[in-house]
Parts: sequence; structure tokens; C-alpha cells
Amino acid sequence: MRLALLCTSLGVNAASNAKAVDPSLRDVSVSVTSALAGRMGRIVIDIETVDLEARNLRLPSDRVGMVIAQPFVPNESLTAAEPYRCAIAARQDRLAVLSQTLAISRANHHGMQKTHFTIFPEYSIPGPDGIALVETAVRANDWPNGTIVIGGTDGLTQAQYGDLLQGPSTHCNGPRNGADQVGDRWVNCAITWIKQANGAVDRWVQPKIHPAWPEMNIAHQHMFSGRSVYVFKGRFDNDAPFRFATLVCFDWVATVDAQMPFEWILSDLHNKADGAQLPLSWLFVIQRNQKPSHATFLTSVNRFFNQVDFPNALRDRACVVFANTAGKATPGRSNEFGGCSVVSSPQSLFQIPSCAPTFSGGGPRFRDGSNLLANCKDFVFRERGACIHSFVQINPASVAAGAGGRTFAVAQAQVFPTSGPTHPRAPNGAVPAAIKWINDELDSLPDLQDRYPAAPLAPTAATMRIENVQCLRDLASQAVAVTVELATQGLQSNLADDWNSPESEALGHVANTLDILRVALAPTVPNISGDPVHASIEIGNHDVDLIAVRGNSHDECVTHVNKLRPLRRRPTLLVSRDHDNTKWAKKLGNFLQPLTQPGDEPRITDPSSGMIHIGYQNLLEPFISAQNAAALAISIHAELAN
Repeated sequence: MRLALLCTSLGVNAASNAKAVDPSLRDVSVSVTSALAGRMGRIVIDIETVDLEARNLRLPSDRVGMVIAQPFVPNESLTAAEPYRCAIAARQDRLAVLSQTLAISRANHHGMQKTHFTIFPEYSIPGPDGIALVETAVRANDWPNGTIVIGGTDGLTQAQYGDLLQGPSTHCNGPRNGADQVGDRWVNCAITWIKQANGAVDRWVQPKIHPAWPEMNIAHQHMFSGRSVYVFKGRFDNDAPFRFATLVCFDWVATVDAQMPFEWILSDLHNKADGAQLPLSWLFVIQRNQKPSHATFLTSVNRFFNQVDFPNALRDRACVVFANTAGKATPGRSNEFGGCSVVSSPQSLFQIPSCAPTFSGGGPRFRDGSNLLANCKDFVFRERGACIHSFVQINPASVAAGAGGRTFAVAQAQVFPTSGPTHPRAPNGAVPAAIKWINDELDSLPDLQDRYPAAPLAPTAATMRIENVQCLRDLASQAVAVTVELATQGLQSNLADDWNSPESEALGHVANTLDILRVALAPTVPNISGDPVHASIEIGNHDVDLIAVRGNSHDECVTHVNKLRPLRRRPTLLVSRDHDNTKWAKKLGNFLQPLTQPGDEPRITDPSSGMIHIGYQNLLEPFISAQNAAALAISIHAELAN
């Protein structure tokens, strides 16, 4: 869609609020290209360059600390009518997320001396109260100098926007973005706070350029369309130049006078380079985006990194940082929102992780089936529920070629809860992929009551499931990997980022087996260790190791177990489930001879010694028909004795 803007006065002076500001603190230049276009009556975006060298702000040349808030901002938490503001009932929770994020930024869990960039997505700062909270934190003595905070507000009324622009040390492009330009419209904007080396704080207000569909398909009041983008330039501590800018969600893919907003930025930089090359280091895209991996958004990434266009605007050392809101109120799997990521140029020397803690190497699994960024270095944070990401972002320019310089774009990545106690997926630390995977699976894993609601013992099994699930959630990452590997005959990969339906079905088989056996034989909580067996349970006053395997056939399940656990020092119960979920019967061939009963001394030189084998269907049928736990126990003991 083309942005319908009326070109009014030319915004040459970007320091535009009503209050006088020291010119030394306001080194802002407006794109000459934009200025000429404005005189010609074209629809333009003013690119305003802010010089941070005048503010003595320098950033580390090798890596910076970053914190990204990922709050849950559902539709019901916003007002139903424009301007879309945080509802009163959600305001305190939203403010609490701001406070928690700012506290994590101050704590520097990523290991850097300070958090250089703190990012809040679109709609995450609730109006004047939220702006004041961030402002107070950044101006406080304990907030470090030489840092940047970027945040997106919810909808501001014309009066609220005017008050914002009247605040101290506030900059906007007044002739084009001033409060007098808003009229009866409302404003969705990004604010960039910069705390200078001397502790002074300035802020730049950048209204969203193009409304997203919900902001366009309105019933009462239009959103004001901003007409400028700030580009902040400075120098690293090694004297190399850097630049960064921010776009608000749909501005990443909108078209304004045949160019996307980021192309206006690149065009301006290309022209300013005057035959040389000037780098763009970061482009932050703050979003409330239901489909962050939509083809349109990902295609724009490749378009941004295409160095053929605007060749003097150097992007091979740039990072696009996508900061989005969450897909659910707690950590967990979501098909919408989330997807915070750091994307680098295909020319960067970063390696792609196989299965690193906390973040992935992108690809269809983490891009909603899309492979559009296959050529880019794509680092996607796995957690899509409400959380706070803290990490170190590596400067691509600092990466040396060769084996000695191998690194990822992200390091020391940790996940924090937005509120309340810690969680396996937000533990105030790193989250191994296996921990994320098993907890996501356990959230939606159907239990026996879901599948067989008419079974008399189904409610009892559901009660057992709660305790069993908690034990599985408590497993360490290595134990999760062993649990899944042991349960999945035909496992293709021991990396959690590669696990799919077979591993999910195998985990369900383990859980269902535990539920049935606990109902019948072992009501106490089993010892679910994950290594070297799935659990230890008590059967007939004997401790018995349990292994549950799902595979193509019963005999292949046995071969799988004997390969992984060839030596067993105490009795082991194997519960196998084949492709068709058939019973296992000795008449099909007893490939486990010599078979011993619980309590017999196993012969450790014989892999099958001390193992009792039973098919899952041999457990399931008695469970469905049994009227009580005692009857189920009798049936299972009979199966074990056969």
C-alpha cells in the first residue's frame, strides 16, 4: 500500500519542540534528497542524522549488551476503539514489565559492563505513565551513562503527544511531526532515550510512518502518519563509525513514494557517502506483529542486505534486530507473535549454531515454515511467550576469518520472566533447546483422560499425570536428551531443534506408560531420572527400572534398547509400542530369553537378562476396562507373569 501523505512545510530544522534547546546538543541534519523532494511536492521521509560524537557517546567495538522486553500485549489488553491504549485493568501489569526489564538491564546479567541497548516493542509502553517510568529510570544515578533505550508507546492522544513533545530535552521534526500537525488523529510512536557520557538525557520522538491494517481499518479516528526517521551516528571505541535507526513494525515493509522506509535511510546514507562507503550498524524494528515470519517481512530482510542497491550504504556489518511482543502470557509455544531475532548479512562471518542454548539458527522450524532467510545469518530466540531476553550482540566487524574466529552473533543469551517466579523456560539464565522442547511438549501433551474419558480410572490417571509431568519438567537438559533418545526407536538426531512428531509421540508414550503403572502398581512418585532409564518404580516390593520405547516394531524396540543400554544391573521392565500399537505375545517369538522375574539376579553379560517385556497395548486394554486400581493391578501382574 502507498502511504497517502500531504506534503506540507519542509522540515529542515529537526529540533522542533516549543522549548529552546542548546544547539550543541542538537546536531541534526535533514536529508538533502528529502528536502528537494519536499519542494517538488513528492511524498517523502525526512532522514535526520543525530551526531552522538558531540555527546561523547562511544560504544564497544567488539560487542554490546542488549536487553529486549517481550511482553504479552493481547487485543483485550488494549482499548476497543482508537486510539489503541493500554486498558486500565492491564496498566499495572504493563508497568511492572517495564520495571522488571529496566532492572534486568541495570543488572548486566549478560556479563558486559553495561546494557548498551534496552528495547521495548511497539505498544509496550503504556502512555504517559509508562513514558514517565522509563524516563525516571534512565535519569536515575544508577542508570549507566553512554546507553540507549528504545521503546514503542501505545496510542497517544493529540494532547498526550503534545505534552510528550513539551518534555525536557525532547526532539521531533516539528514542521512535519509536531503536535500541531496531528489534528484530530492519534499517534503511535517510538522514543529513543540516550544518556550521554556526562549523564544528561535526551529523547527523540519518531511517530510511526505507516499504519498496519488494524490501525488503518478503523471506525472512529485515524492514526497520524509520521514523516521522518532518525539515524544516530557515532564512533566505536576503536574510532570506527557506527549508525543505527529504528522503524516501527509495518514501517519495515511499507512503501513510501516507491521506496521502503529503510531504503530512504540507505539512499540518504548512500548520498552522504559521496563516493566512499558509510556503514549502518543496527536497524531496530520494534513490533507488535502477529506473524513476524510473514513472507513480506522476511523478503524485506533480503532486500535490505542487497548491497547492489545503494552500494555506498554498507550493510555487510549490519544487524537487523526484530523486537516483538509475546504470543502468550507465560513462556511456552505460540504460533503467533514472538520471534525476537538478530539477523546479519549473508556476508558476515558468523557461524550458524547447531542447537545452542536459548537461540536457534533460524530456518523453517523457527520461521513458521519459511526458508527465505536461508542465505542470511539468522539468530532467533526460541521463547515466544512473555519473557525478557538478555544477551551480548557481537559486532560482525570484530569477527576474524578462520577457525580461530568462529562465533555466533549472539552470546550469553538468557531468558527472564516478566513477572512472578522463575520457570524452566525463563529461569533467569540460559535455556537449553531440550528444556524448551520438552516443556513446550508437556504443555499440550494429551493425557489418558483426554483420549479415554469414559474409562473409570481416567481421572486417577490424570492426577498421576500432574506429578509425572512435573518430574519430567525438572529433568536436566542432558537427561531430557537421553529420555527422548531412549524412547524413540529410529531417532534421526540427538539435537532438540531437529525433534518432531516421532519424538513427541515417544514422549507421550513414556508419560502414558508412567500414568498407567502408577495407577496400578506404584502410587508413589517414581524416580524419573532420564538416565540411564526413564524411571524407577516399585513392583512387588522390588525396585524395577522402566524403559518405554515407541518404534516400528516390538523387536526393533528391543534392539534399540539393547544398543543404548546393553548392561542392566537390576530388573528392567520394557514397555514397547509398535507402529500399529499391537500387543506383544510370546507366540510371536520370545527374543528376550532367558527371561527373569523382578528380584532375580541378572546376568550382566547377557543384555536381555533381567528384562521383562510387555507391549503398551497389553497395559492399555486393562486400563480402559478396569473398574478400579486393584483390578488393573491384577490384570497387569497377569500380563507380566505370562
